[in-house]
Amino acid sequence: MRPDKKLGQHFLRDAAVLEEIAALTDVANSPGVLEIGPGEGALTAFLARADKPIVAVDRDPRAQVALKERLGDKVRFILGDALTVDLEGLLPKPVDGQLPVIAGNLPYNVGTAIYRRLLRLNRKTSRIVLMLQREVAHRIAASHGSRQYGVLSVLTSLTARAMLVRDVPPEAFFPPPKVHSSVLYVDFPQEPLLTIGEHDAFARFVGKFFQMRRKKISKVLTDPSVLEEFDIDASQRPESVPALTYLALFRKGVLSSSDDDPVDN
Repeated sequence: MRPDKKLGQHFLRDAAVLEEIAALTDVANSPGVLEIGPGEGALTAFLARADKPIVAVDRDPRAQVALKERLGDKVRFILGDALTVDLEGLLPKPVDGQLPVIAGNLPYNVGTAIYRRLLRLNRKTSRIVLMLQREVAHRIAASHGSRQYGVLSVLTSLTARAMLVRDVPPEAFFPPPKVHSSVLYVDFPQEPLLTIGEHDAFARFVGKFFQMRRKKISKVLTDPSVLEEFDIDASQRPESVPALTYLALFRKGVLSSSDDDPVDN
């Protein structure tokens, strides 16, 4: 299967990395897996070793042919865009209290948006193992106080637990991308602090702060009484504020609502 530049395809072909992703996904101890963007089916073949239901969604119809040739009827293929398709409806059904898992090598140009959709499945899946652009993966897993900390970090820490597994060089792919990638492991150890209904509005709220990440937080929170109530130093910058503080500020309604798109950083 020849990679399609228009679809941002870079096929992972490093067997050791594929093996590691499959091991982390641990399909054998789940009722099945949803794979995002199977492409030519390299990762799918490793996931199929567990002999559990596999649902694979890809917007490239050639992927269906590739998977059929490689794995026969072991995979249920869905032709669709992970940005719009009903991901929850595609998940394998839970069995005896066990939830399905998700894996995927996400296209760089839409990886952030797909990840945001996957976070909403926190009560429907037990773990997610993804290949993402390195910068995006590091932002997701960042802690407050670090330069990478931003909207994705805040959303993730209130919803899940994210861990960087390893960085992956361009030569692990065909064709090699111009950037490095990272394997990210995400699980859901407890009830999320951020509800699904709050997700979009909260992302827009936090985005207002990180649009001015190099400015003092008092440039956004201009009311001294709010700073005092939440024990925030006026000289702090957005990257130094914990996620729980942002959630408390949001629920307090300290800024007016906005329909602007959130900043994914």
